[in-house]
Amino acid sequence: MKAKHGKTAMVVGLVALATLAGCREHEQERPLSYAKGTYQGNPDTALSRDTLDALRQRARNQSYY
Repeated sequence: MKAKHGKTAMVVGLVALATLAGCREHEQERPLSYAKGTYQGNPDTALSRDTLDALRQRARNQSYY
């Protein structure tokens, strides 16, 4: 009988541990409902002129024409 209670306690403990593992802090503020077709994240930061020039130059280097 004691072995049965020990196994039950272990199973209950493992279920409780698994449930608490789903409560991580970084998951608490995530959205649970989404609006179709709209991005709800943070807005992108603007690229600097140097970065844009470098990207345009890379695109020119990759063209076949």
